[in-house]
Amino acid sequence: MNRTHRCGELRKEHAGQTVTVCGWVDTKREMGALVFIDLRDIAGKVQLAFDIEKDPANHAAAKSMHGEYVAMASGVVRLRDPKNVNPRLATGDIEIAVSRLELLNTAKTPAIEVRDDLKCDPELRLKHRFIDLRRQPMQRMLQGRAAMIRSMRASLDAQGFTEIETPILYKRTPEGARDFIVPSRAYPGQFYALPQSPQLFKQLCMVAGLDRYYQIARCFRDEDKRADRQPEFSQLDIEMSFVERDDVIALLEGVVRNFVRDLQQDARFAHTGWPVVKAGEIKTPIERMTYETAMHDYSIDRPDLRSRDLKLTELTDWAKTCSFNAFKQAALGGGMVKALRCPGMAEAFSRGQISNLERDAKGMGAGGLASLKVADGKLDGAIAKFFPAGEQAALINACRAQDGDLVFICAHAKEKVVHAVMHHMRTLVAEKLGLLDPSQFALVWIIDFPLFEYKDEEEKLYASHHPFTLPQDLDLVRNMAQAARRSSEGSVIARLKAAGYSLEQVLGLRNNQYDLVLNGVEIAGGSIRMHRTDWQQDVFELVGITKEEAEKKFGFLMNALAHGAPPHGGIAMGLDRMLMLLMGLDTIQDAMAFPKSATGRDLMIDTPNEVEKKLLDELGIQFKPAP
Repeated sequence: MNRTHRCGELRKEHAGQTVTVCGWVDTKREMGALVFIDLRDIAGKVQLAFDIEKDPANHAAAKSMHGEYVAMASGVVRLRDPKNVNPRLATGDIEIAVSRLELLNTAKTPAIEVRDDLKCDPELRLKHRFIDLRRQPMQRMLQGRAAMIRSMRASLDAQGFTEIETPILYKRTPEGARDFIVPSRAYPGQFYALPQSPQLFKQLCMVAGLDRYYQIARCFRDEDKRADRQPEFSQLDIEMSFVERDDVIALLEGVVRNFVRDLQQDARFAHTGWPVVKAGEIKTPIERMTYETAMHDYSIDRPDLRSRDLKLTELTDWAKTCSFNAFKQAALGGGMVKALRCPGMAEAFSRGQISNLERDAKGMGAGGLASLKVADGKLDGAIAKFFPAGEQAALINACRAQDGDLVFICAHAKEKVVHAVMHHMRTLVAEKLGLLDPSQFALVWIIDFPLFEYKDEEEKLYASHHPFTLPQDLDLVRNMAQAARRSSEGSVIARLKAAGYSLEQVLGLRNNQYDLVLNGVEIAGGSIRMHRTDWQQDVFELVGITKEEAEKKFGFLMNALAHGAPPHGGIAMGLDRMLMLLMGLDTIQDAMAFPKSATGRDLMIDTPNEVEKKLLDELGIQFKPAP
């Protein structure tokens, strides 16, 4: 077999050349004495021409071809008649006058059509993924994915990074999601875990003096089934020694700028319609926003700044003295009251739509959702009668509302409920206003995250990022940890309060975490790490990890840090989610070659599945009957 060109590579300049192409029969058109076949491969399509008068045998062979048959064709490239030029094809100016046609394989009729605009059940596509991947949009996606990774490697290699593979068989660590566990036959009753990230190994690479590490890492998380999540995924993983936050941020900005530029300049993707092709150059430095500002203005730590000016208004102080009891109670009880001004949208929602929005808010835990129109400088709506003129004027002024605007208000004793509802409302209104242009890329760094989060029901602190993130105020963390160690009675929070620290002080601590957000989606996150054991022990103390537990789970890390760990930090970028945004894909599944379904199954190879009892016996595993 001597293929000279790929189908989509042939152009007018090849006219007169004898070529050999291979591929799949895409379409066939029989026109009496003439037969035309579009042969398709990963580079595109080319038209094959057969004339019964010039070559009856090949004409007959062409007529016997069917869709998705695999064939090889040799012949002379010739220019098409001007009236037959196909401007929709890159090869539309030419065709091949075939002198030899060879059938390489037949094909069953596929369960899904091989067409660019395929519309069918997503699960059917996953079950027949090997057919789905023949479609040009999927092949361009995989080529774009490879091009992005190649650009990432080139950027990092040029700056002295070393690509290092870390183990897949790992141990359980508390990183948030559940682990996939793997039983050990050699050590009955003991298990490996698949890594949720290479976090600890990349830190160990820094302790080892490797200075600059990266990896295209496979990660595994046994999360609850969601349509936008996959149990296994890929990320660009980076770690650097002797750096501060700004160094890591600047590095990743350069990597992002380069791979966006490389995708835009790749001729293969010029006509894909991907948002990245239209987005223009990534300007650096990228904007930074504190966590506090993001939550205040947008009620989410990953704001979509395509609708930058659609900001929320904090009304808690106003509500403390207002005449509407539901707002007043929430504010005085330590809760939150927030409003969203919807410019010019007083009549944009029907009564039924407003009812649906109220139902959505209740589904998120709120007691309801207030809606008020602004007309003639006054409020109009079901609860407007509860507000005297002065309170109405103060609310309108606080929201900067004007006649014709609509104002949504949510109040609740728990801030997280208000944030969830108002972020949801803001997204809906932004969509309705046409502010979420997929070809516009709004990038922002979120910085100065809380060091801890607190769960009331457990009276327990948790690291908001992970427990290896360096606090900004090490002295205050040290003082708090020492106060917590003076007693073993009660929770850590109770001991801190007894020492004179308020919960607000503890939750006011900030860390050295930084997240990169694109159009409301977190695409990368990292932090400066703890490189001293005493600092690490202080954080362990405050999140309730005992010395014994720390030794059992992280003894190898603590031992490594004690052997001269350098200051270090890093970041990881989710490749699948990034591609989904760059290419304007509907789901994360379409950014992967062989994804799982929304329920976590591989429908093509039918897994997970049962294994032989003999294997289970060797592993010492016995299943209990379902209750």
